[in-house]
Amino acid sequence: MTSATVPADPADPAVPAAPVTEVTVVPGLFGADPLEYGKAVADVSAAGAELLHLDVMDGVFVPDVSFGLKAVGAVRTAFGGRLDAHLQVARPETYLDGLAAVGVDLVTVHVEGTPHIGRVLRELERSGIAAGLALNPGTPLSAVEEVAHLVEQVVVMAVNPGTSDFLPYTVDKIRRLRAALDARGLGHIRIAADGGVTAERAAGLRAAGADRLVVASALFKDPAGVASALRSLGAAAAGTP
Repeated sequence: MTSATVPADPADPAVPAAPVTEVTVVPGLFGADPLEYGKAVADVSAAGAELLHLDVMDGVFVPDVSFGLKAVGAVRTAFGGRLDAHLQVARPETYLDGLAAVGVDLVTVHVEGTPHIGRVLRELERSGIAAGLALNPGTPLSAVEEVAHLVEQVVVMAVNPGTSDFLPYTVDKIRRLRAALDARGLGHIRIAADGGVTAERAAGLRAAGADRLVVASALFKDPAGVASALRSLGAAAAGTP
């Protein structure tokens, strides 16, 4: 697994931010066996994962329900790296105080989940939490155009939330997003591909411009184990043996 170093203050217009040049494989805990979430957290910690992706689902925005605040707090206690709470929920603004209280590091919000995305990003800034934006496959890139400069990452869903069918056309969406960010001098913003990410697809997603690959089932169901799977996925993304 590789990672990237983001400038300390990329928002400062006087300090041009360097583009990201490496890729990070990010475990998505929802892909683990629900009866073994504790073991899964221990495994990714032992494997040296720097960021752990938690899908917070409400059964409204997506069909499934997962990782309420109590569960997020338990993962926070067990995992020493950074936590990304991916809010696949309606009205994400109602979750922010609770997530701040349990100590998440990054909150990724779907632009489709609220009519006031700028307000949500402002609340995250006030709480000292890094922000991310997520886009469903059918949502155009223009939905984040006005606020992309305020976030650490943009998550491009490569599946429809609540499903596992990889949508090949999202690769071009990532490519267009990377070009648009680079053209605006926002090359430091991470692009995460989320959904259906496998070793076979990793290189293509990386080539398109994704520098975070959220991997769930392909990671936790690998018979070789989490540590080996992380290494294999990182090598596949980087195009190395």
